[in-house]
Amino acid sequence: MEMRGYAPLRQICLAVLLVFLCSGYALADEVMLTNGDRLSGKIREVREGILTLETEYSEPIKLKFEAVLQMRSTEPVELHLSDGEVLKGKITSDSNRQVAVEAGPGREAVNVAFDNIAALNPVPKKPVTWKGNITLGGNLQDGNTDTMNISAGALAVRRSANDRFLINILYNKTEDNGERTAENTYGQLKYDYFLNPKWYLYLNIDMLSDEFKDINFRTSVGPGFGYQVWDEEARALGLEAGISYTSEDRDLAEDTDWFSARFAVNFLYKLFDRVVFADQFVIYPNLDDTGEYTLRNEAALVTDIGASWAFKLSNIWERNSNPGPDLKKDDFTWILGLQYSF
Repeated sequence: MEMRGYAPLRQICLAVLLVFLCSGYALADEVMLTNGDRLSGKIREVREGILTLETEYSEPIKLKFEAVLQMRSTEPVELHLSDGEVLKGKITSDSNRQVAVEAGPGREAVNVAFDNIAALNPVPKKPVTWKGNITLGGNLQDGNTDTMNISAGALAVRRSANDRFLINILYNKTEDNGERTAENTYGQLKYDYFLNPKWYLYLNIDMLSDEFKDINFRTSVGPGFGYQVWDEEARALGLEAGISYTSEDRDLAEDTDWFSARFAVNFLYKLFDRVVFADQFVIYPNLDDTGEYTLRNEAALVTDIGASWAFKLSNIWERNSNPGPDLKKDDFTWILGLQYSF
């Protein structure tokens, strides 16, 4: 008879457990597809046309958003609309691919068509910042040999989801027994606008000043298009083609200008854990005089030594197929420097 006293208690416990389980199921988000399938779980996000649903019984499920007929959330979500408006609140929807967002502070409930939803719970975008490096290098010999070489360079890149801006500058100077034997400054300004993750349009400006090549100032400017084969931290490869207008201010020879094509390759590859190889190649075939061209290739090995510092060994090859009287076609520059990245 005493055991019977526990029956009501057991029934109460079972009822509480049943209510708890049912409430947990009821509180789950729900997604209904156009084919009639229903899925429950947690609506994590909608991004780039894909709805991600987290469940307790499998890995996150990826669903094409165009295949979703209805969806309901038990917690507030953040809806980003195609016109830039952002709505926050719990959502329910009907069979017409319309979502109702509950009333929020200062506004009433809003109905939004699925086609006007750009994203749901998107990952906050990282602020766009400048990244790059500063390199200082050179050597000094005194005694039987009196030579000095200094080099200073800086590279800065600003990259967002839609565009990229680059600033590059390099200065070299060499003295032998107190007499200058080389001094030049190279600069580059470049803007890329991405049409999609692979293709982009660019506007590029190359500048060069080199007294020993009889170039007071050379400017090459022009548009083109590029294709980003890889764009990763450990490897990058970009191919570019375009046209350019070049103007050359000379000291001894006559000033000149011409139109040329522009072909460029930008390559980076992480060889080892702390060693990166980079190469930037650009060639300007002259469109006015077939067979004439100028090119510049900068190859570098960068070895990380920690705390944003690295050793950098670079070789710069510059070639002018028609340099002028008493001038050589090729110039090679080796630079060993200390690089700081920011």
